Formats: sequence, C-alpha cells, structure tokens
Amino acid sequence: MNETPTPVLDHATFQRVWRRVMPQDRTDCPFTLEDPGLTPTVPQPLTRAVPAPLPAPADPPQSIPCLGEASLGELPVLEARMDHAALCRNAYRSLARRRGQQGSFASLAAAKSQQLRRLAAAYFLISGKDYAPRPEGTVTAKTTVAQALRARFRAEQMEAAALMDAAQASADPCLAQLYRELAEENRMLADRVRAILEQEKR
Repeated sequence: MNETPTPVLDHATFQRVWRRVMPQDRTDCPFTLEDPGLTPTVPQPLTRAVPAPLPAPADPPQSIPCLGEASLGELPVLEARMDHAALCRNAYRSLARRRGQQGSFASLAAAKSQQLRRLAAAYFLISGKDYAPRPEGTVTAKTTVAQALRARFRAEQMEAAALMDAAQASADPCLAQLYRELAEENRMLADRVRAILEQEKR
C-alpha cells in the first residue's frame, strides 16, 4: 500500500496568491497571513559567545616602604653614617696596634665593623649597589691614648644622637629601627670607652 506524500506548504507562494484573491484582510475571514504556526522560523546564525575580559592584574608596586626604592632619598644620610662607622673602626684599630694587643680596642673595632656591615646591607637593599666608605682617619702617634679615648667617647655619644635624629626623620620603618638600634649600641660603646679610660687613669 503506497502512501501519498503530504504536500509541503510553500508559505511565500501562499501569501502571493492570497493577496491576489484577498487584497485586504477581512475580519470575517478565518485565515490570516501571519499564522505563527505557518510562519517558518528563520534559523539564527550560531555565534560564539565572547568571554568577558579578565580584570587586568594590579600593577606590581614600583617601590616598597621598607628598605626599597621608596627610600632612595635616605641614601645621603645612610652614607654619612657608614662613613662615621668606618672612621671609628679605623680609630679603634689604630689604638689596638699602638698597644700591640687584641684586647678592648680590638673588640671596639669589631663592634664598629658589625655596625658598618648592617648599614652596608641596608644601603644595598635600597640601591642595589655597594658603597665604599670614604678614606678612614687614624690616631696619630702624637695623640695620647687618653686623648684618643676622650675623642672616641665624645664621637660615640654624638653619633648616637645623630642616629636618633636620622631615625626620627626617616620615612622607612626598617631603616628607622636600624638607626635606633645602632644609637643604643653607640651609647653602650661610649660607656665601654669611659671604662677603659678609667683604667688608664689609675
């Protein structure tokens, strides 16, 4: 048994013929040209959804507040403190050579060397460069040990005050803390120098 194929309605042809027969739509006509069921659906082209752009990563900080590029303006003060530490170290080394012993003066020189290393590390962290302190002075043979100790006692106290001033003026919290610690060390070194002078005056 053969089945008769169902004719497919050509909607465009139907509209053209209908408008010839019925130029204007009538309210009593059961047929309409805009029948949703007869209106072919025009397939929409497939488009790939464009993903929303990811938020741009925050720019890395160009400088950090603790021993970084933000503290480049601190370098002149830091250099002055390094110069002074090197000068004091050399003076204590000269005194140690004059006495021909590795006693109190050698210990004081080692303490100043440690201070210089701490300051040099801070300088390198900020600038990425090494700093060579200026030529160091020496204690001449004409200067007595007592006179040299008096000069060192005054120098340690003055350096402690200079370091405290630098700490208060610094905007770098790490550098300010370093200055405060070194200021306290210098006050202690001044006490040690005074104790050595007291022994010399016996």
